[in-house]
Amino acid sequence: MRKMLFAAAVFAASASGAPAPYDLVISGGMVMDPATRSERVADIGIKDGRIAAISDKMLSGAKMIDAKGLVIAPGFIDLHSHAQYALGYDQQALDGVTTSLELEAGVYPLAPFYAAREGQTRINYGASVGLQSIRIQIKTGIEDQAERKIVGSDEVLRRKAEWAETPFTPEERERERSLMLQGLRDGGLGVGVLYEYLPAVGRDELYDLFKELGRLKAPAFVHVRASEKADQDLLLPPIQEMVADAAATGAPVHICHIGSKALAAVPRALDMIDGAVRRGVDVSTEVYPYNAGSTALGSALFNPGWQEHFGATYGDVEWTATGERLTEQTFETYRKQNPAGAVILHVIPDPAVKEAVAHPGVMIASDAVPFVDGKGHPRGSGTFARVLGVYVREMRALSLMDALAKMTYLPAKRLESISPAMRRKGRVQVGMDADLTLFDPGKVKDNATYEHPLEHSSGIPYVLVGGVEVVSNGAIVTAAHPGKGIRAAGQ
Repeated sequence: MRKMLFAAAVFAASASGAPAPYDLVISGGMVMDPATRSERVADIGIKDGRIAAISDKMLSGAKMIDAKGLVIAPGFIDLHSHAQYALGYDQQALDGVTTSLELEAGVYPLAPFYAAREGQTRINYGASVGLQSIRIQIKTGIEDQAERKIVGSDEVLRRKAEWAETPFTPEERERERSLMLQGLRDGGLGVGVLYEYLPAVGRDELYDLFKELGRLKAPAFVHVRASEKADQDLLLPPIQEMVADAAATGAPVHICHIGSKALAAVPRALDMIDGAVRRGVDVSTEVYPYNAGSTALGSALFNPGWQEHFGATYGDVEWTATGERLTEQTFETYRKQNPAGAVILHVIPDPAVKEAVAHPGVMIASDAVPFVDGKGHPRGSGTFARVLGVYVREMRALSLMDALAKMTYLPAKRLESISPAMRRKGRVQVGMDADLTLFDPGKVKDNATYEHPLEHSSGIPYVLVGGVEVVSNGAIVTAAHPGKGIRAAGQ
């Protein structure tokens, strides 16, 4: 019966001659709003890029999507993606992402990043102020590029002793502080701190910067320091440092990829974060649903002592270009010849990943890295579908509503204090932005693997950004570029 009414509504909208009430109607899907935890079968009417109506009755529009059997959820918001380029955006769109943000590494300066994407991007984008980029500019004069990689080019990495491993003078620290504040004025969504990549950054130096962030209520997105050793006791101090700095300065702090940083100590680290939150400290965290990380082999993460930091051996490191596991000889050769070359580090315990994915309040974020010659980490293609298919449907580690909250409402809430525009995202409510992801809960599946990381997710037939389809019938709409820049308030 509903199918007949749907066809009748389409006919009425086209035959009446009068303007359709809505630009687009999504009909008969299960509307799930994590903000209110409500779910019901309804029609959604979209007008001028926003949700204009949610109704139990049939609505008519200039265009209609039959969503019977599908969940209509807020578009997924990724706080942590380094794949800020066309292919990266498309892979994420096919995984249900409508807003992809570079917050852990950040960029500097901000203006070229936003200008390069204006009117050219399928999904929403944005960035924090990159502390690493600022240090590179101060020490080398090299400015960040709009199409940057996670830790830069071979040239930059070969000079990492200058910007990553040399302590700043008082004058350089003041310049660092000044550029950070300028980046925030330019619209940066907080500050990205690649702490482990910057071993020369002093604890007092970062604490002083956090005092500025506390004053401005601008969040810090932190890849915490390296632990001395990957055991239960020594994995905790880097997390404790961030909790203490947040408590002492009032800076909002978001700890990136808790799985790869806390490893076997994930349960204790999460308990620590929960306790801090209960006592009024503004600290949060995220996880990606994989048991391996990825980065550049020439980065400071692989300075002497890395085996102890990660509890790893050479054989745990995979050279993504060939898929080979490294030996001491190939490690040293590739690190010297191609420092920007990507590796996959197989060190995260599966129980730690499951614990973090299921834990209340932990957000889902991909940590997507750029693909090179079709190689890379599958998290850039399958993070969100993997949570829905593996952890919700197969493992039943958490409910579908809880999973959606971790992908939509909680990330939006994390950014509302600095970017009020995020108050219109992460929700399926009248007046909200029509950033929506439609998926089949029984079929949604990640297909990307370490061997074939570009295989896109399935079971996500429609993705809308500002009411415009960017994925239709499971394929990218190549002519659609409705993505907008997400900036700090007033920018």
